[in-house]
Amino acid sequence: MPNPEWKATWEAHASAFDRVRAVVLAAADPQPAGWIADHANVAESTARDHLDRLSDMGVVRRVDGPDSQRFGPDPGYVRFREVRELTSDHERGELSEFVVDLKESITELRESYDADTPDELRAAAADPNVSADDAREMQRAAVDWEHYRYRLSLLEDAISHYDEYTTSATPV
Repeated sequence: MPNPEWKATWEAHASAFDRVRAVVLAAADPQPAGWIADHANVAESTARDHLDRLSDMGVVRRVDGPDSQRFGPDPGYVRFREVRELTSDHERGELSEFVVDLKESITELRESYDADTPDELRAAAADPNVSADDAREMQRAAVDWEHYRYRLSLLEDAISHYDEYTTSATPV
């Protein structure tokens, strides 16, 4: 939990809605409303109201679990936000350079580990003849590889929709 001074500053400068949104979007995995309320420093009923609103807006995904509903970032919302950030922060040429860098990184992993996919790399790491240290390194490389592929897909979306996301709307 944050220290009391920081928590008081956060409460003074961010609305309950903004705190709930920040907490749920930062959660690595879907969490129950009570957990989100505790971390956002709001009542659970307040958190539920805001989570319902965020869910209706497509920002948050509601996941029904065996014991309770959980809430986490909606993957479509997160993806669009990341693509939008790329198009806002970078010129099309920069995005193309990032694509080349990521493709080079994927090629290096493919050649270094003689694997065609992250799953192949994970399977190789599970081989009984691979040391624990090498297996750990291979697992990290597989995670990096998946991350590179995801970032590459974001960049491809950003480039293909660049004009659409960067052109200002003309007043009617």
